[in-house]
Amino acid sequence: MRKIALACMCLCWSIMALAQGKTVTGKVTDSKDGTGLPGVTVAVSGGAGTKTEIGGAYSVTVPANAKSLTFSFVGYETVTLSIPANGVLNVALAASENKLDEVVVVGYGTQKRKDITGNIASVAGQEVANRPVQSFEQALGGRAAGVQISIPNGVLNNPPVIRVRGTNSISLSSQPLIVIDGVPVFSGDASGSDAAGNALASINPNDIESIDISKDAAASAIYGSRAANGVIFVTTKRGKTGKAKVTLDSWVGFSKVFGLPNILNAQQYTDYKNEALQNQGTFNANTNAFYLTNGPNGQPINTNWYD
Repeated sequence: MRKIALACMCLCWSIMALAQGKTVTGKVTDSKDGTGLPGVTVAVSGGAGTKTEIGGAYSVTVPANAKSLTFSFVGYETVTLSIPANGVLNVALAASENKLDEVVVVGYGTQKRKDITGNIASVAGQEVANRPVQSFEQALGGRAAGVQISIPNGVLNNPPVIRVRGTNSISLSSQPLIVIDGVPVFSGDASGSDAAGNALASINPNDIESIDISKDAAASAIYGSRAANGVIFVTTKRGKTGKAKVTLDSWVGFSKVFGLPNILNAQQYTDYKNEALQNQGTFNANTNAFYLTNGPNGQPINTNWYD
């Protein structure tokens, strides 16, 4: 009996140890300068995790059957590494160069994305090129978070209404400032003209290199109150070194009007006018009547005015 009881106790201790799991410790650093990275997420695949402390140190309890840990942090490459037998796992994360080295246009020039403290959304020029829109602003709809583009009515070349993070004023304009190649411009929405017309529609979307939208108050330090509703920076393409290249874009469109009323032809119209003279009692086939006129080909003229 004592042997059976002892075996049961050993089995219970083993199960408890298996359920408790094991502790993995280590430090997460930057691969370039070796500084500790605070706030890095350390997690087991499909399980809970933790975050690194100031200096990059971490300690996480994982199930006994866990094989690997995943380390992820904003601006750095996500890595998954196997858990060593001694339970100590130090990691050096490499910066995600694809995003952090992107050049973003700001009011005073260009900056790398990793150096920007403001909230800026970037849209590549190729995303708005060759779109069936009247102006490039319409093509921004749904391409930047917090930026709403709407068409007020069906008037041709009417400027779209742009709202960056909603309506910011009750009585004044909520239209953002638009800066093209460093020069502030105005769309038809803020031109003061009563006639519909968007000055920005003359910009060919194929000539745009990139569009950057500043959505917070950082741009107001440069442009003042004009930037209170956000700023849209438009950078157009410029010449580059290399061989000359020629491209051709062409398109063909057909349109057909529906719902046109039926109209009289020339003979029916002439008969109608003569019937009116008869009702007046002034019709005279020789002196007071309407007749068709022949064209240069000797045939009666019958113009299709719809064409």
